[in-house]
Amino acid sequence: MTTKTLSVVRNVFLALGVTAALGVAAVSSDAQACGGAWVPEVEIDYRIAGMAMAEKSLEQGEYVAVAGSVLRMIPHIVTSKPGRDPIMGRALRALAVSTVRMDGALSKIDKELPYEMIGSWVGTKAEDRSANLEWSVQALRALNEQKKNDPALQTELGEAMSKVPAHQEEALKLLGGLADKDLVASPEGYAALARLRNGSGDKSGSEQALKRCTAMAKSDSLCQVTGKFAGDT
Repeated sequence: MTTKTLSVVRNVFLALGVTAALGVAAVSSDAQACGGAWVPEVEIDYRIAGMAMAEKSLEQGEYVAVAGSVLRMIPHIVTSKPGRDPIMGRALRALAVSTVRMDGALSKIDKELPYEMIGSWVGTKAEDRSANLEWSVQALRALNEQKKNDPALQTELGEAMSKVPAHQEEALKLLGGLADKDLVASPEGYAALARLRNGSGDKSGSEQALKRCTAMAKSDSLCQVTGKFAGDT
């Protein structure tokens, strides 16, 4: 390589070095303008705030609002299973419990969702209510299998099963076992147990469950031995 060629190559590398230095200086200048630190772009999971609001609505008994919020955030939730994503598990629980406490008929959810997303959730037909309640049972069962020995989840599963005739015997055993250990976690759970015991002829046991329900509930109207089941019209 000739002396002239070497000179040209050296000048090219010097030019590249200056360009790189200017690029670093520009980045450094931008960083200084933002407080001297480079902050990477962070993708925000808006489901976190959405689920917090939905769970607050669940506590307040605003079940249609809960269902609408969950279905808007996660339209595919009906075919989803709990897994490593904690948001999915929370969403499944919130939708299932809300559906159960509305007896499978989210009658005003058409105000919350576009027409194509409503599906069977309105529950105008008995078979739709049955399907909604059965989905809720299976969703809560899957959550219970993932997180075993959780009295709150077990209570919600028992409450859900109490609404479906095919699962009522299992519900009576589950809720009765929790009651024996004083582990029924909600007044709704005790109300479900009272109805199941009443239906099986255990009047004394039903009255005991109603007393526990009344002691926990904010409203006495919750603690009744009558209630709808999936096949009711």
